[in-house]
Amino acid sequence: MQFNRMLFTLSLALAATAAQAAVKSYDVKYRLAVQQDGALIHEARRQNYGFRVEIVSDSEGVKPESARNGRPFITASQGENYSVRLYNPLPVRVAVNLSVDGVNSITGKPSGIEDGEKWMIDPYSSVTIPGWQVSSGEARRFFFTDKPKSYAKWRGDALGKDLSANCGVIGAAFFWNQQELDQYYDDHPIYRYTQKPAPYSLSGFRDKKESAENSAGAPAPSAQSYDARASESAPEQQAGTGMGESQSNPTYQVDFHYDTGMYSVAQAVVIYYDFAKTPKPNPFPDMEFAPRMN
Repeated sequence: MQFNRMLFTLSLALAATAAQAAVKSYDVKYRLAVQQDGALIHEARRQNYGFRVEIVSDSEGVKPESARNGRPFITASQGENYSVRLYNPLPVRVAVNLSVDGVNSITGKPSGIEDGEKWMIDPYSSVTIPGWQVSSGEARRFFFTDKPKSYAKWRGDALGKDLSANCGVIGAAFFWNQQELDQYYDDHPIYRYTQKPAPYSLSGFRDKKESAENSAGAPAPSAQSYDARASESAPEQQAGTGMGESQSNPTYQVDFHYDTGMYSVAQAVVIYYDFAKTPKPNPFPDMEFAPRMN
């Protein structure tokens, strides 16, 4: 079990188009509480939840995504300010380790998927992270820039490491407390009653019951997922994220125990980005002679 001190922002998310967001399906286990004819019983359940992350440009809004080399991808624009919006689909709090270019968004240090400082998000809620958190009340904006000018390159030089090798990727790993989740369902049980159907409606009752059970037991539609493996033939990535102007972003620390969540990169929400690839100009176009001018 982990015990970390978390930071979380009071930012409120704006409405956005879900189709443009990166969504990672995750199979969440919980203990369903059932009041059946006055007796409390528990049933082990699994449900597929979609954990969503959006990249929000100051000028364009939510950045549209495409698939490149089997991975979620957005096209960056030079100098473009952006924020990262994190959504919590669960009925309990979650802690999110948000990494930009392999650097933790709170501490500015490289960290593992589990041990980095995390943002707290309330149940069924979201937060918008505008930039690198440099103090309890201030953030410095995320913006797309050339790889040599990125914050990861600057931090790597200070630490004597090549952190710029991870430029061009944004990752979010979600964690929660299993006891809190089980307690939520204990506090919100479902109710069942045993009823004896009338003889004349037995067949119809069974049909309706089977239809309802099939509907209730149907798995939730899974969100689109991507293969996290990089293509060996992919061109070298050129974009990174810089540290821009200051913005007020008040935060405070809370204590939170988490013991369940995304402990591997394959489980996390991962978005790749780069500048648009444009053809190089050709100083010698293929013409043998100058055309005659009439």
